[in-house]
Amino acid sequence: MPQEQFDLLMEVIREYVRAGGGRFRLELEPREKELFTDEVRQELLNLLGLLGAMQPGHEDRADHVVAHLGDGEHAKAAMSLVPPDVADDPDRLRAMRDKLDAQQHQRKQDEHTVEDIARASGMSDG
Repeated sequence: MPQEQFDLLMEVIREYVRAGGGRFRLELEPREKELFTDEVRQELLNLLGLLGAMQPGHEDRADHVVAHLGDGEHAKAAMSLVPPDVADDPDRLRAMRDKLDAQQHQRKQDEHTVEDIARASGMSDG
């Protein structure tokens, strides 16, 4: 992995730890978006799985694998860290992708609503 990508990967891991784990929103600059390739995303998921496996009661996460869920209407190039039996089940992977796709669609709708409210209240120049 090129040094710039490795540095970005380590910064994302540090941000994840600072956020206390779990879900967090990753904000990337345009250059960082270029560096955040599928290879980097896959490594990130592997590392997050290993970090999660260090938590008592979640040791089984060390066996999880990265599954490529594909494209939905709204979520593109979706990936997830899943148990091996889930990775081998196309129906479960499709259901995961569909759920992610619906969440992405809702997120976009929510962002548009907030932008409309900001614009209507004079809080936005757009």
